[in-house]
Amino acid sequence: MSDSYQTLESESTNLSSISEFGSTNTYTLPSPHPDDVLAKEEYDSLDYDVCYNVPYKKHLKSYTAFTYWHVEAMRWILVAIIGILTGLAGFGILFFMDKLIELKYEQFNKAYNYFLPRGTVVLGLFVLLGFNALYAMVSAMVTIVEPLAGGSGVPELICYLNGIKIPRIIQIRAVVAKFVGVIFSTAAGFYVGQEGPMFYIGAVIGSGVSQLQSFLPGLQKYPLPYPYFRCDREKRDFVSCGAAAGVAAAFGAPIGGTLFSLEEGSSFWNQSLTWRTLFCSLFATFTFNVARSAYNGYPGELGRPGLVNFGTFPVQGGLWRTQHLIIFILMGAIGGAFGALFNSLNTHVAFWRNKFLTKRKWSKVWRAVEALLIITATTLAAYLCSMYLGSCVPRVPEINNVTIDYEYLNRTQAYFCPPTTDLDVSYHNDFTTLLFNPGELAITQLYQLGQSAYSHMTLVIGLILYFSIACWTLGVAVASGLFVPTLLIGAIYGRLVALLFTSYPVSFFPEIPPATFALIGSAAFMGGVMRMTISLTVILIETTQQISYGLPIMITLMVAKWVGDLFNHGIYHATIHLKEIPYLDEKVPEQLDSLLAEDVMSEHISFLYPITRVGSLYRLLKTTTYSAFPVVTPLTTHSKPTMSVTNRHVPTLYGDTFSLGKDAVVNDDRFGQEGMGEEGHVGTEETPSKSDRRRRTTFQPARVQSYRRRTFRRPAGQGTEISAQLHDGDGLEYSYPIPPSQSMAGELQSSKTHTRDKTPLVLHGMILRSQLIQLLKMKTFFDEHSQPEVQRELTHEEIMEGYPRFSTIDNISELSGGDENKLMDVTLYMNPCPYTISNQAPLPQVFTLFRTMGLHHLPVVKASGVLVGII
Repeated sequence: MSDSYQTLESESTNLSSISEFGSTNTYTLPSPHPDDVLAKEEYDSLDYDVCYNVPYKKHLKSYTAFTYWHVEAMRWILVAIIGILTGLAGFGILFFMDKLIELKYEQFNKAYNYFLPRGTVVLGLFVLLGFNALYAMVSAMVTIVEPLAGGSGVPELICYLNGIKIPRIIQIRAVVAKFVGVIFSTAAGFYVGQEGPMFYIGAVIGSGVSQLQSFLPGLQKYPLPYPYFRCDREKRDFVSCGAAAGVAAAFGAPIGGTLFSLEEGSSFWNQSLTWRTLFCSLFATFTFNVARSAYNGYPGELGRPGLVNFGTFPVQGGLWRTQHLIIFILMGAIGGAFGALFNSLNTHVAFWRNKFLTKRKWSKVWRAVEALLIITATTLAAYLCSMYLGSCVPRVPEINNVTIDYEYLNRTQAYFCPPTTDLDVSYHNDFTTLLFNPGELAITQLYQLGQSAYSHMTLVIGLILYFSIACWTLGVAVASGLFVPTLLIGAIYGRLVALLFTSYPVSFFPEIPPATFALIGSAAFMGGVMRMTISLTVILIETTQQISYGLPIMITLMVAKWVGDLFNHGIYHATIHLKEIPYLDEKVPEQLDSLLAEDVMSEHISFLYPITRVGSLYRLLKTTTYSAFPVVTPLTTHSKPTMSVTNRHVPTLYGDTFSLGKDAVVNDDRFGQEGMGEEGHVGTEETPSKSDRRRRTTFQPARVQSYRRRTFRRPAGQGTEISAQLHDGDGLEYSYPIPPSQSMAGELQSSKTHTRDKTPLVLHGMILRSQLIQLLKMKTFFDEHSQPEVQRELTHEEIMEGYPRFSTIDNISELSGGDENKLMDVTLYMNPCPYTISNQAPLPQVFTLFRTMGLHHLPVVKASGVLVGII
């Protein structure tokens, strides 16, 4: 989670910029080229905090018992619909991908059979290359038209679920492009998978179903039966459900999908969300299973729950023995280092790509050319290695006296093997079987086929080839997932370990199926690349349907993660760094105990008074990009009886009446601890009172402050200053000036040249930029000769109109002279109870509060409640 990133810029340090501070790791990632990342001002935080303003409280009061029941019922109905649609999307990818691959190999087989008798079988390469290049171009063109279709979308969604607002990430155009792109990229033969894009597709479906009116703008004029979920907090939960459903549909692993969304996605989770996410994942798995069984001609059989299915593992003789844990730990350590090498190489490839391709004049053309170059290299390597280096080995239907599933044995490839007249003997080309088949099928065959199905040379060359090309492919301008390549590379690595023990048996380690080594190899390499543990363990258990693999898989993943973390980040977080997205990791950076909130807060504060000139507010919004503004009153101390307020958002003030000389209604103010003056003292009590003890906590339970309407005292004569008073619910009065309209021309000055007396500011609440723009758009202001009560009062629905695409200040036409001189009362619309934190709070506590609660901004106050900064 990040704070309002654009409000901090170079003036202050934000939390995301210190996420590496004090880390014991010494590695660094290459910086991306500026042209390949979004401008920083395009990033913002999602607003997960509830704004308990007056319209929202009135909105809640309109709820009846039936309304609350209806809200909860619609949540469950919507997550079921999200699961069903995600399952159908997964089946759609499978269906169209199969048809494209079937068309490709149908034409290739004709060419192969034509050229084989003539001794020119090498010419068949051009047919295969032609189809692969065509499919690759379609996928690349889709990505060029919609850049969000490229890659897996997982890093961007991780940021979104942790509170980063990335432009256009949750839109129907992006999900359609991702759907089409992943079909053609997998059919083309790129070393990619569908699982990452399924995570993204499910998430966008979750957003679209819950926000249908904003997802499909044409529906805005039609009322929907669920108008309750139009806010960032509710949308986040549905996106989490959809993302989990996407993983569940991909692997047939509903529990694993739920845990994946929890472990790698959201920073905020609760029990009810867990149940809904699992419910959604189960519907996705069931829907995909029903559709696929019908497609395979076995309706209702429900035997293929996901895009990836590893088949049934043989259990005769045992899958593993206790002493094999030693081997698994070593495999995990090697896999972790191997995965770290993959991440490092891919990061440098991405850096090279950004530097030499993205900044070119015809960058989109060069990205398409790169995609064509990669698919050409992939096709040539697979074809020529199969033709000249492949071994023709017999199809052996048994391993350890266990019959192999003929579905996988019969789908081995016999290209470039001599025909045989013996009906009992048939051969397959091990290189062709490894590289020509789709990735999901190749992985399953590595798990299911016997030890003699692959030669040593095929596995070694295949490992180097697949590792190199997959490292190059990840990040190219096509839709691509990471699960399948990492599983396949790890499975080849595991088969090599199995061959090593077959060639050099050790009596201490009994013989076990090569499938076990292949599976552990997949876990080791995937853990080294992704650095996830719990969710990957459960996903692999669910896909293998063998709970006995749980312990070795978990141990292998943990060791791989620990070893990989010694060198660099996981691949998703490395990608986030390359894109320069202000993301807060789940782990509090080390060695931050010596830093305090005041060390990282922004002291450059743009603030509002409770009643402000409309023209001044308009210019503030025009000249700043801040997403939220504190609502404050100035504080000056005079000799008066001691008073105290226990509400954390109306700070305790000692012996005060409040007034201020002529000053701006809206201003940029820079002030520090020095020059703030004395806020007063507790008094003569020897034992601190209850309210005093509450003030010394870092932050205190929220209580919505009830503010009364404003009153005015206007001296006689034109062009004189108006004095306004803010009366709070505890009987305190805060006085502040409203300058005359004639002085407004010089009212707002640059923060670099602006100077003012460093008067302490009393925080009363926070108001969002979108709310202020909506108030201007609806002309919610009043004449200075009237009282604030005449100002129109907007409803919660009117304030949220246009969500999530609120109007910008550029959409507001220039104000007339009469409107500029009018006043706006913002107290009804501000959040009177925002989270605050003490300026002396340790930074780990700030980090945890900010990320866990999904905050957009965090005001920093002194013990007396005086505002001193914002994070």
